[in-house]
Amino acid sequence: MLNIFKDFLLNLFFILLPVFLVPLCTEQEKRPKRFRLYLPTICYAVVIMLCITLPVGTESDFIFDLRQIPLWLGGLYGGAGAATVLAFTAIAYRSLFGGAGVFVTVVVSIAIAATSSLLTKRFVELPTKQRTLFAASLSFGSGLLTVAIAEWMAAAVSPPPSVALIFLFVQPISMLIVCSFQEMVHHNIALRKRVIRAEKMEAVTHLAASISHEIRNPLTAARGFIQLIEEQPLAADKRRQYARIAIEELDRAEAIITDYLTFAKPAPETPEKLNVKLEIERVIDILRPLANMSCVDIQATLAPFSVIGEREKFRQCLLNVMKNAIEAMPNGGTLQVYVSIDNGRVLIRIADTGVGMTKEQLERLGEPYFTTKGVKGTGLGMMVVYRIIESMNGTIRIESEIHKGTTVSIYLPLAPSPSSSTISDKEKQLFAAL
Repeated sequence: MLNIFKDFLLNLFFILLPVFLVPLCTEQEKRPKRFRLYLPTICYAVVIMLCITLPVGTESDFIFDLRQIPLWLGGLYGGAGAATVLAFTAIAYRSLFGGAGVFVTVVVSIAIAATSSLLTKRFVELPTKQRTLFAASLSFGSGLLTVAIAEWMAAAVSPPPSVALIFLFVQPISMLIVCSFQEMVHHNIALRKRVIRAEKMEAVTHLAASISHEIRNPLTAARGFIQLIEEQPLAADKRRQYARIAIEELDRAEAIITDYLTFAKPAPETPEKLNVKLEIERVIDILRPLANMSCVDIQATLAPFSVIGEREKFRQCLLNVMKNAIEAMPNGGTLQVYVSIDNGRVLIRIADTGVGMTKEQLERLGEPYFTTKGVKGTGLGMMVVYRIIESMNGTIRIESEIHKGTTVSIYLPLAPSPSSSTISDKEKQLFAAL
């Protein structure tokens, strides 16, 4: 009895192999369409031959095995073509062994092929649980037909009753197991495809939010300077200066759009030596209208140190930090910008007297889409700041206290000087005193 169950389990193992392996081979879209179409049928044909080769009962002309399960699976999931090929394989291969069981194989295989071909469309439309139970019922029906024909032919050769009885119950149970795994694999594949599609849509959404966030700053600055030109009586030189700044900001917005359009094929980075003092002054000029509107006094203590980086990215980094500081002071305050040398690195310290942040908010600062501005923020500004500082081999440290303000300390490597590789102690003390 134990050997009979071992043989059935071996057959079940053969059937489960393509259930798990075929989806791994056919899931890749690069595979040819014919390969994905024909591989399941070929695998089920091989399984049928393995089941016939290693059957349960061999002491009579009747061979009991689980070949009907791949026959049903191929026909119900693959359609009439697969059912015909698998039925022909079962009949042809079983004929090689001879005996009275050949007739049983011919009748049952043709019945399975015809039935599965007729029920394919209806079977696919059924819910998962109903499909599994329906497949097990069909398997029980074909097993009952097999045993009935074998008993009808018992006058010539009698099949082993114990094997026939066990086969009658083992086959539908095996079909239930195999079909359940089949549905589970198909469900996981479909779920993975939906997740991938959802991630693509989320990436598009995030990209759109990022573009709008990055473009909003230069457009806001350009709009502010254009309003100043239009509303206030200005000297010709001042008007030309404001117009030039507005045009530069519009050009920067265009450059950001170009960068995102060429995101799939990013252009090579072009780092250069940047004068920290000049870059900060440029950003302060851009933000001064916003600071005046918010009654924020900007106090700058700057030194002409140089760092290596990309000009536009460095400006964007400073702009994001200083704009956040101004927005953190809705009722006015002081924004201090300080540049010095700290342990051989350039220190840019930006401090405000705004609302501050909690410890929990500080820990999450820099995470994508985390913002302390509510609906007005996208949570991308500080993420961009962190990435830019990292790309410049720098570090950033943020200290904040509720109702007392926030201090952002940016440490960047000092650009090597062509005349001397180090800075004297007197120069360090001089800059530290600034």
